[in-house]
Amino acid sequence: MNESHDKRSTSTVSSTPPEGADVEDLGHDVSDTFYTSQRKGSHVFRVRLDATGFTLQRESPAGTIIKEQQVRILDIVGARCMRPKKSRRLAMSGACACSSGNPNSPAISASGDHRGTATTPSKCSISSRNDPAVGDGDVSAYLYVFAYVLKKRSLRTELHRERTVLTLRFRSFDTFEDNMREADRWYRALRWQLHRTMEEIFVAPTSDERRRRVLVLLNPKSGSGNAREVFNMHVTPVLNEAEVPYDLYVTKHSNFAIEFMSTRVLDAWCCVIAVGGDGLFHEIVNGLLQREDWAHVLPHLALGIIPCGSGNGLARSIAHCYNEPYFSKPVLGAALTVISGRSSPMDVVRVQLQSRSVYSFLSIGWGFISDVDIESERIRMLGYQRFTVWTLYRLANLRTYNGKISYLLRDQDSPEPGRSSGGYGGQYRLQSSRSCNTHIDKLTANPSLHHSSTEYLPQEFADVISLETSINQSFRSRCDSWLSGGSRRSFYYSISESIYHSLADESEFSGLAAASLENRQQNFGPSSELPDLSEPLLKEDGWMVEEGEFVMMHAVYQTHLGIDCHFAPKAQMNDGTIYLILIRGGISRPHLLSFLYNMSSGTHLPEVNNEYVKVLPVRAFRLEPHDNHGIITVDGERVEFGPLQAEVLPGIARVMVPK
Repeated sequence: MNESHDKRSTSTVSSTPPEGADVEDLGHDVSDTFYTSQRKGSHVFRVRLDATGFTLQRESPAGTIIKEQQVRILDIVGARCMRPKKSRRLAMSGACACSSGNPNSPAISASGDHRGTATTPSKCSISSRNDPAVGDGDVSAYLYVFAYVLKKRSLRTELHRERTVLTLRFRSFDTFEDNMREADRWYRALRWQLHRTMEEIFVAPTSDERRRRVLVLLNPKSGSGNAREVFNMHVTPVLNEAEVPYDLYVTKHSNFAIEFMSTRVLDAWCCVIAVGGDGLFHEIVNGLLQREDWAHVLPHLALGIIPCGSGNGLARSIAHCYNEPYFSKPVLGAALTVISGRSSPMDVVRVQLQSRSVYSFLSIGWGFISDVDIESERIRMLGYQRFTVWTLYRLANLRTYNGKISYLLRDQDSPEPGRSSGGYGGQYRLQSSRSCNTHIDKLTANPSLHHSSTEYLPQEFADVISLETSINQSFRSRCDSWLSGGSRRSFYYSISESIYHSLADESEFSGLAAASLENRQQNFGPSSELPDLSEPLLKEDGWMVEEGEFVMMHAVYQTHLGIDCHFAPKAQMNDGTIYLILIRGGISRPHLLSFLYNMSSGTHLPEVNNEYVKVLPVRAFRLEPHDNHGIITVDGERVEFGPLQAEVLPGIARVMVPK
């Protein structure tokens, strides 16, 4: 896109900046007239950036609008300013003319620090060698805007997100510095608009001029064991494009995340991202609720997940509840979710066992599904298909368990699904910050990493050409910038891979690490409202009982237990409800098979409870097995067999959700 601006640059201020903020830096929508250079002639466009995003209006020679397109602000993740390549020597030297010189900018290094920080390497780079417009003596400045737009490849395919790059080229002034100043003005206006969409906890104070840091915990053994590669190839590029600073720790053993979250000072981070399966997320939640200061930490720390495990029930549930495409590119969708700057209250369930308490975010199981979940570990190499294989095996060798299940039905005046029932569900007040002008990542033309070729672009961008700003003999008006065909095939990555550092030994936990494992397993959290597990439950207190032979009991509070297991269709992230599903002994195998088969579509639960299958919306329950054998799971993790009781803690945690 070639955009031509003269020194009569105009912009309008229509937004009210935060108190004490510089209006020129923070408060402006911007608009200009641009043109495209094409073999068949030039087209004039009016380009405007405001709270809704970029609006691109094509004008006729008479000045009327003949076509309008838009890049929504909710689809934009970030932008970069860039300078052209002037010489190979400059490119090799790594010199950068687009740096703002801001001392408050986050330190960027390719080596990380000794505590385990994986920092994003320098984003400054020279322009793509594939850009025919770039050459010696070119004083143009570029602004690349990164967006992930919803589209369909055909009428039969599902919606998915494709990467789109809006390329703005500024060359109306005689010097690169003046052109970069204009590009930077648009950049800062965009960053301010993006920050307006975020909650307060994700944006640093104005003086820091940046987003707050993210803590990433990665389990290299989750799922099929490729979490490192997934993070490097599919998550890091999105974090870089969004300019999200992050610290990466790789887990070294079981319960590593529990120890980390329960002992570390967490003030530097605004959110914690689990790169792994539901088991890693379970450790993070339990580590946080083993802290004495849990009540202070939970409202100020959002939780997110990148699905790299076998089940991935939470990631699937978040996508389902917010109508975000999942199946085409689940990792991409999750990466966009964790940089969204938005969160939602999430229910957590306290589970009291005989010797300890744990906290759960997904499910509690006893019987058939727990058997499949744990016993199928022996064929883990099959990935998610292991569940299907072992389901058929366990169906052929059906077992029943004898026990007693007591429960308290959800109160009639409980909040409706989808509405917060307390906890930390209030909306955060927006606090904006100034953006700092960092630079574009190294260009690469490797299409195997991002499939963003022209054929995959949204239809509304099919005819978009590069927009420029240049002073032309026959075009004295301000001209503009646009999506370039070349930019669609450009990919921006860090100059080198992020460096992973994990804690080498327990000594790095310093101070608090001296606490014994027993003390680290001490649970805090809200006080329980239930009788102790050893005390009887009274009918007059509202407790109801189911007793006898059961094929399974499963208590669920998310919509999905796995990527294609739509187990509780009515569940919401923060509805204060546990959906207790009971299947009694005596159910026929065909009936049970139908139940299991229909779990993928969410049509397995009966509208009305019948003799064998019951669905009970409860706020607490107690399980008392009469047999001395069986498997009990919490969030898919096996716990000690025996009686337990559970109660929902409405909206106590925060989870990252899509825009």
